[in-house]
Amino acid sequence: MNSLKKLGFTIILASGLGLVSWQGQIQKAVAEVVTLPDGGKCEGQISSGNLSGQVVCTYGNGDRYEGNFVDGKKQGRGVYTFANGGRYEGEFQNNQISGQGVRVYPNGDRYEGEFSNGQPNGQGVFITKNGDRYQGEFRNGDPSGKGTFIYANGDRCSGQISNAQINGQGECNYSNGNRYQGEFRNGKPEGQGVYTFAKGGSYKGTFSDGQFHGTGVREYANGNRYEGEFRNGQPEGKGKYTFADGSSYEGEMSQGEFAGTGIYREANGNRYEGEFSNGKFNGQGTYIFANGDRCSGTFQDGQLNGEAVCDYANGDTFRGEFRNGQKHGQGTHIFADGTQVEGSWENNEYQE
Repeated sequence: MNSLKKLGFTIILASGLGLVSWQGQIQKAVAEVVTLPDGGKCEGQISSGNLSGQVVCTYGNGDRYEGNFVDGKKQGRGVYTFANGGRYEGEFQNNQISGQGVRVYPNGDRYEGEFSNGQPNGQGVFITKNGDRYQGEFRNGDPSGKGTFIYANGDRCSGQISNAQINGQGECNYSNGNRYQGEFRNGKPEGQGVYTFAKGGSYKGTFSDGQFHGTGVREYANGNRYEGEFRNGQPEGKGKYTFADGSSYEGEMSQGEFAGTGIYREANGNRYEGEFSNGKFNGQGTYIFANGDRCSGTFQDGQLNGEAVCDYANGDTFRGEFRNGQKHGQGTHIFADGTQVEGSWENNEYQE
């Protein structure tokens, strides 16, 4: 909300404030209209050389004030209309906007609340022309302290404000039902926090620039779970992914998928150790069955393809070619007793 960063304003009133200096001879309420040094005019009562009571001033720059004066200064309630289209209505003290008031800006933005020294200071509400709003504490014209941003799209964020943005601890409730609680920097999740999804699941860990980044735990609505490293919102680096059915993967991740080296354990006790890409067994690896059988070789799209060696729990060994997980091509089967069968296989069947 860039407009929130531009809340500060100061009215320089260089006219109609020190009438004594140039009306020294006026001792009583003897004039109704006073011409100001800038060419503007004020209409009202003069008492003891100063404007007092209800006064209407039109200044040389086109600004206009209508309200109360005391001893030549704006004091009490009044309306100040700026030549550029802005407007303030509220309290004045010692010739400055100070106290409760409403400031409407030329671009349609609006502030309602406390002022001091011509700027929003204290509690107030700033509403932009597009419907975004901030309510909370202001300091020297900017949101600062504790406050809440309420956006036109329904998002709502509260926390510690500095530089017109949440910095430090805060909480966001989004229009889609999601929620974030934790640390912020420049209005975005940064540091430690918890992001909860409306449809189930959550992330707890480190954030950077509003995204999951660093180490954390992601719980999914379907019961799956990932614990490890994240980058730019996705699992990246080393971690462990546990499925709801009891199977798991532990190893390297890239862009949310199994990639690099790792171990995949199936719920039935089988496991694969080796290289992965695109979330599948790809490259060199070993598949170990729960019964003790094991095959090592080249995997493609999750299956043995190419040269491999299988050592079986009964003592047999097969060395040869595989296609789509089956013996296919030339190979040698060595039985536990030492006998061998060498030849061609097709779809796991020996071709005599």
